[in-house]
Amino acid sequence: MASFSWNPFKSSLQLRILLLTILVSTAVVWISDKFSTLSSVKALEDEIGSRTTMAAQRLAADLHHAALEDIDYLFRRSLNKIRELVPNITRVDVYVKDGEQLKLLTTNSIADERAPEDFELTALKSGIPDTYIIEEDEGQNRIVAVKPVHLLNGKPGFVTVISSLKPVNDLLVIHSRIQLYKLFATILLLVLGITLLFRNTVYRSVYHLIGTMHLFQAGKTTVRAQVNLPGEFGELAQHLNQMLNEISQFHANMKSQIQDATEALAKRNQELESLNLMLIQTQKRLTQSERLALIGQLTATFAHEIGSPLSAVSTHLQILLENSGLPPAMLQRLKLADTEINRVCTIVENLLADIRRPDYRTRVDLIEIFEKVGHLLGPTFQARALRFDFQCDDPTALVYGNPDELQQLFLNLFNNSLDAITGEGWVRVLIARQTRMPDETHAFWRVDIQDSGSGIPNDKLEHIFEPFFTTKEFGKGTGLGLAVSREIVRRHGGRISVESRLMQGTTFMLWLPVSVETAVEPARQENC
Repeated sequence: MASFSWNPFKSSLQLRILLLTILVSTAVVWISDKFSTLSSVKALEDEIGSRTTMAAQRLAADLHHAALEDIDYLFRRSLNKIRELVPNITRVDVYVKDGEQLKLLTTNSIADERAPEDFELTALKSGIPDTYIIEEDEGQNRIVAVKPVHLLNGKPGFVTVISSLKPVNDLLVIHSRIQLYKLFATILLLVLGITLLFRNTVYRSVYHLIGTMHLFQAGKTTVRAQVNLPGEFGELAQHLNQMLNEISQFHANMKSQIQDATEALAKRNQELESLNLMLIQTQKRLTQSERLALIGQLTATFAHEIGSPLSAVSTHLQILLENSGLPPAMLQRLKLADTEINRVCTIVENLLADIRRPDYRTRVDLIEIFEKVGHLLGPTFQARALRFDFQCDDPTALVYGNPDELQQLFLNLFNNSLDAITGEGWVRVLIARQTRMPDETHAFWRVDIQDSGSGIPNDKLEHIFEPFFTTKEFGKGTGLGLAVSREIVRRHGGRISVESRLMQGTTFMLWLPVSVETAVEPARQENC
């Protein structure tokens, strides 16, 4: 499973929650402390103001109807008692009105004499005591309590008691520090608490789910998330596992369908390739058949057209031979010309006879065919000092076919071998019985015609059975021998192929069906 790495500021969700919590907590703490501070300050100010007012009233009561000479004594005695109750008193003044002027009668201050303020004059004039909070520019606020008084001689005056609000300011400073410490501690505890909560619940659960998805994406389709995660993450893990199961099933089905489709496509491609190959082969056969038919038609036309002039020439020669008045030498020459013309006529008649001859089949012994071919080409082998080897594995190699066509087939192949050999060399024929070919169900005679000739280039091997294609020099070959040979093999239900290497010789391999009327002993090696 994916490893867990913790970074308190990596997750934007945690950072947002922290910021929101800090803002809300700071606002709540600040507002609550503000109300608490205001309430405390108000209560303390009220308490100091009440005590200051009480001190002014007590002092005014002690001085009421007092003689002028006793004022100072009574003031000092009463002030000492008041200070025990109100320690915040900073200044006490007693003013008396002497005619139209106000005169400071006594004070506890060593500072310069101060002029009465308007609210003091108002209290003196109205005879109503009052208490005020005076705000100074330096922030040293004070509470002033004014109490009118009448002395023994009937002179009016007033007592002013001034108390300092420095304890309130000190309280505000201390309370602000406490508020700052409390806010810092609150924020620190919130950060630690939320971080630990995210680390132990959100981070571990989220990283576990993300790691599960990454492993699944990497190919481990059996991996699943733990469902015992805290809170809603457990339910999320269950839904994730359900989704992964569906994806795995879909992937398996898709893979199976793709495999089936691939196999079907491959099979269809093989079928198409087979059909294309059959089509190409059919087209080649049709082309070759058309060319062979054209060759037959041209041959018949040639034999017919040349036969008429030859007959006319032969007739005139016969007339000349009947003339006894010709010299003997001239008669001898005319007889020689007549003999050669008769031979040409015989060739033409045989050619026309071959073209018109019906296709017939009979049991043919391949050994006899090769013996005839050997007799025909024997002088050529002897004249060129070439070696001819013939081997077979059965005394009677019978096939069902046309003996003339088979003789023509092997003559064509032998002539190709002889044309490919320069100097000394050899031609070898091997005949062997095969139970069956790889794609056939009946037995075949395999005939290999090998030579030690110059071989055929690889780029020309696939074209040598095509009509009019030849590897010989211009004027030395028509390109019809192998095309006719392949057609003869095809008509006999066989096959022919070739293998060749330059300067190492060529091998023509033929497969001809065994005659169904043949009952032969098992194959044995024997020189035929």
